[in-house]
Amino acid sequence: MNKVLIVDDEVEITEFLCNFLNRFDIVNERASDAKTALDKFNKLKPNWVLLDIKMPGMDGFELLAEFKKINSNIKAMMITGKDDKESQDRAKKLGALDYIFKPLDLDELHQKIKTHILKK
Repeated sequence: MNKVLIVDDEVEITEFLCNFLNRFDIVNERASDAKTALDKFNKLKPNWVLLDIKMPGMDGFELLAEFKKINSNIKAMMITGKDDKESQDRAKKLGALDYIFKPLDLDELHQKIKTHILKK
């Protein structure tokens, strides 16, 4: 069973992604800050996290590193509003498998969900 934790300080983004994942019967939870995300990560024990890079306090890179300390097999896609190679390289080094760009593109999002999360 796929379980996904979505972390973004923009509540509209987390609500949208939760509703989108519900279409595929993917169990999901959301958090808008790192502390809540760490609590939910430990309770949900997701196999995927969707993480906003730019958040107040702990950013998505730091949070992914914390998740990796808890579960080194966690799979991640980063959510970002900017397409820069430095951020992509840093995320890859931390183990992120892909990016979701804002504003969200439904076709692209659907393809990434199918390719990564729903693949057998």
